[in-house]
Amino acid sequence: MQYAGGQEPARAAHHLVPTEHFDALAAGRGDAGAVRFLSTTEYSRRLLLLRALLDGAARTPGSLGPLPSPDSAWDALAAAQERAPEEFRELLLQPQVGAWLAYGLRRLHHTAWGDGPLWTDLGQLFALCAAASVRAGLPLRTTVPLRDGAVMFPALGLARLPGRPRWATAEVAVEAGRLTVEPHREAVGPPRGRPGGDAPGWLALRRLRAAVAGRAARVWLDDLAPYRDLSRTLPPERLAPERAARWEEGFGQALEVLEECDPEAAGALAEGLRSLTEVPGPPGGAVRSVSSDDAFGGLLLSLPPDPVAFAVALVHEFQHNKLGALIHLLTLERDDGRARHHAPWRNDPRPLSGLLQGAYAFLGITEFRSRHLDRVERAGRAAAEFEFALSRRQTREAVRTLAADPALTAHGRRFVAGMAARLDRWEGDVRVRPGVEAWAALAATDHRTEWRLRHLAPSPADVRALARSHLAGLAPHEVAAASLAPDPDTPWSHPRTRLIRRLLAPDPSPGAEPPCPADLALLSGDPSAVPAYTRLLAEDPESPEAWTGLVLALATTAPATRPLLHRPELLRALHRELRATPPDRLARWLTGAARRRR
Repeated sequence: MQYAGGQEPARAAHHLVPTEHFDALAAGRGDAGAVRFLSTTEYSRRLLLLRALLDGAARTPGSLGPLPSPDSAWDALAAAQERAPEEFRELLLQPQVGAWLAYGLRRLHHTAWGDGPLWTDLGQLFALCAAASVRAGLPLRTTVPLRDGAVMFPALGLARLPGRPRWATAEVAVEAGRLTVEPHREAVGPPRGRPGGDAPGWLALRRLRAAVAGRAARVWLDDLAPYRDLSRTLPPERLAPERAARWEEGFGQALEVLEECDPEAAGALAEGLRSLTEVPGPPGGAVRSVSSDDAFGGLLLSLPPDPVAFAVALVHEFQHNKLGALIHLLTLERDDGRARHHAPWRNDPRPLSGLLQGAYAFLGITEFRSRHLDRVERAGRAAAEFEFALSRRQTREAVRTLAADPALTAHGRRFVAGMAARLDRWEGDVRVRPGVEAWAALAATDHRTEWRLRHLAPSPADVRALARSHLAGLAPHEVAAASLAPDPDTPWSHPRTRLIRRLLAPDPSPGAEPPCPADLALLSGDPSAVPAYTRLLAEDPESPEAWTGLVLALATTAPATRPLLHRPELLRALHRELRATPPDRLARWLTGAARRRR
């Protein structure tokens, strides 16, 4: 698969990425037409995965346990596709169907493990057959697996048969477009005349409804499907009606904000988004959001606190959706998968593919922040300027890292060049005031500096040699570049970025703990920040936050020490050898030398 005019061989002749779609997507854009194209290609992929799962089940003795044969499933699905092709297409494009197909294939290939027998996961195939037959108006009788007395029918709902063994089966009948489970004993299924309603033993899948870009956006609010978590099975967790109402209200308001700022992006989102699933949020009120290449059109997120945060989360994850679908068509990088890059919005090192995904998501966020900036009320203007400036800086840094990586393919280089060109539109944007821009620069540098402190380690031999030179009164000598030594366990608090947001917020939260005096001094450019951080390090010589603050304070008040921003890990390592020497004195000694290799 390739874009028109591409230099690399196509993987399949029937999917050619139009140049206009490729270039629009590379710029972080892509209208509803581009998303329809990606949906078409994802449908082809789902068909291939479905065939692979059926073939794999047929080759694996006992894989379907007490359930019918794969051939019967194929016959039912083929008939439904022939009778109602658009309905069948929409069913197969449900995000949870994609997640289930990928999970089932991984179980077949022993790269994923389930909590039940293999047939309980592969057997979801027959629930898919039933849902397809309902949509096509075809009769069907089949057997489905029960998981804790329940079975989920994609895009329909959950049938519950309490009192059954944890892993069991149930008979299903579809007649005249109506589905019933165990029809000869206890007819469980959607209520007559209200297929979207609940009934005894039946929970319907809910929908969020909103109007956007001149069309109705209808998105599943999925709290039932076992495969909604994308990588593992979950029990149903029915949201209370008032919680579902909050989701509908927030979703509608977010789309209003997005449409006002960016009608094209709102239309693309309405075209491609199919489901939202609530997940618990992290402490502190931040929004958690997740998506997967296997589940195009599906997003997992915690309920955002306001329409703007909701819109940002939608933009963020839908960018991942678009890029994931494109990567199913084109190879953008051929990396070894090692986590080695600094991603300005992540605490951990990232592989090239992860950095690409993150940069693409933040390119979309930067676009939204730019468009939303002129619509912010005066009270929130400074905070909005900061978020735009910080996102722009961090995305630019990531795109530069991507462009320098030789593992990009020709398609990847063209794609990253498109990202860079979009970022160029915001260079020198005069809407951000100098003071806010300076704080955004500080926040970006803060993250990069602390990341180096946490994840890079200089050679112990180099550090010992430097310590001997210092004790002997000699100038420091050239040292080798630090190596990656990830520290994934120590939590980050990002105190200075949180403080900036608090200072810029129109309504600071009451009762917040007082800020660190050293951080306040740093943000105001006060030289007292250096001794303040030095005192903090005397109490905790290993604190990454205090080391980061000291390096930033030195760079701000003593420009000659700015080279330490590129190797703060060397300063901390040297201080471990020379605890009696104040860290600011070591910093000045280190930066008084000739230029070294980074």
